[in-house]
Amino acid sequence: MESYRRYSGLHSLTGKKNRSHFEIIASLLEVLNDEKASRYSIMKHIGTNTSEVTKYIESLDEMGFIETMTRGKRVLYGASEKGRNFLKQYNILLGMM
Repeated sequence: MESYRRYSGLHSLTGKKNRSHFEIIASLLEVLNDEKASRYSIMKHIGTNTSEVTKYIESLDEMGFIETMTRGKRVLYGASEKGRNFLKQYNILLGMM
């Protein structure tokens, strides 16, 4: 979660107001890197709406970047190994800039 906090104030790599898709994906994976989270929790952490979170979750699930699990009636998400590898490479590239 520490690395998520590091980027939470980052608006864009280029100084733009809007974040890129990669920045949103990285933020989402940061949330899911160490713990499982619900859609609502993800939405609150990355500062977007339910519709956007749903789109990203569906895409990341299709790509194999996240895993879906249930606890009782709750649906939770976590970063898969592939998602953690993407996040690691993203952070390496970000550090090079």
